[in-house]
Amino acid sequence: MINRRKWHLSLLAGLVLLLAGISCGQPMPPPSPAIAAGPSSLSFSAYQGGANPASQMLSLWNSGGGTLSWSVGDDAPWLILSPTSGSSDGEIDNITLAVDISGMDAGSYNAGITVSAPEANNTPQIIPVNLAIKPLEEEQQVIDALDTEKLLDIGYDHPQAVVTVEGVVVGTYYAQKPKGKPTFLDFHDPYEGYFKCVIWEEDRETHESIRGKFVKAFPPNPETYFLNRRVKVKGTIGIYKGVPEIVLHDPSQIWIVE
Repeated sequence: MINRRKWHLSLLAGLVLLLAGISCGQPMPPPSPAIAAGPSSLSFSAYQGGANPASQMLSLWNSGGGTLSWSVGDDAPWLILSPTSGSSDGEIDNITLAVDISGMDAGSYNAGITVSAPEANNTPQIIPVNLAIKPLEEEQQVIDALDTEKLLDIGYDHPQAVVTVEGVVVGTYYAQKPKGKPTFLDFHDPYEGYFKCVIWEEDRETHESIRGKFVKAFPPNPETYFLNRRVKVKGTIGIYKGVPEIVLHDPSQIWIVE
C-alpha cells in the first residue's frame, strides 16, 4: 500500500515537471515591426510665381521588433520625396520633402504621404501635407522696418519676393573708404541687428554708377535727403551676416511718406 502511494506521488510529480517543462520551453513569438513617423503633419507656404519653399524632413523609424522595411509615396505632382524606401531596426530614417510650385496658381493644396510596410501591424500610415500659395498682391503688404523677425523669415524663405518696407531713417552713412563705397540708410539706433538699405557706388558687373542716380534724384545726396524722414522702400530682402537688408538699384525703389 505504501509503495503504491509512493508510486502515485512520483507519477504526479513527474507529470507536474513534464507540464512545467513543456510550458517553459514554448518560445514567445517575436514582436512585429511597427511604423512610427514624425511630425504628424507638414505645411509649406510660398508666393505665386516666387521661389519654392524650403525643404522639410519627415522622420520614420521602427517602434516595434524585427526589421521594418518601409516605402513611401504621395498623391501630389508638386511633392517630391527622397528616398522613397528603406529599412529600420529602430534607428531614425529621414525623408526629404521638396515642393515645386512651378506654374501653380494661388490657393491651398492638400496631399497625403502614405507610409507602407508589409510586416508592420499598423500599416499603412497617412501623413497629411498642406501647401499654401499666396497671391502676388500679398507681397505688396507694407512691413514695419523694425519687424526684424518677419523680414528675416521673408529673406530666408522667400528671397525672390518683392516687398514694401516702411520706417523712419534715423541714421545715414556714406562709406567712401571701403571697397564698393556703400551708402547706408539705417532705421534703428543703434543700427546693429536691424533692417537697413544699401546703395552701392556702382554696379559690380556693368560698372554703371548707382549712387550717381540717387544723388541726382535726391539732392544734395541720399544720406542727407532721407535723414529723419519716413520712407517706403521696395525690393527683395537679402540677408547679410544675419541682418535683413534691401539693396537699392534705382531711385524708384524709395520714396518719402508724407
